[in-house]
Parts: sequence; structure tokens; C-alpha cells
Amino acid sequence: MKIEKMERDMQTKEDLKTVALGTSKINYMDPRITVAWCKRHEAPIEKIFNKSLLEKFAWAMDVEPHFTF
Repeated sequence: MKIEKMERDMQTKEDLKTVALGTSKINYMDPRITVAWCKRHEAPIEKIFNKSLLEKFAWAMDVEPHFTF
């Protein structure tokens, strides 16, 4: 039973690791900065934003690669 609890705790910790990052990515960062960075570095935006965020931030996708805030 202790092993199962430890495994659950480890899984919960792993699952929650990205919560803060996802929250800041949605609420605090201007998506145009992220899109511009991806364009400059030829990084696929799909690796940064999931499908729902791509839809939410569709307005930011036309930003130039050298956008500055």
C-alpha cells in the first residue's frame, strides 16, 4: 500500500509540474512574443501551444518574426 501511495504521489507531482508553466503562458505572456520567437527560431508553434490555445490566440499568429513588445 505504501508503494502504491508513493507511485500515486509521484504521478500527481509529475502531472502538476506543467500547471504553473501553462498558467503563465496563458495569462501573463503576450502570445505575439511566443509566436515571433517560434518564427525566428523556426520552431513549430504546435510544440508550444496546444490546439485550444492555437484557436484562442489565432489573432496573434500573423505577427512578424522580429516583433517587439
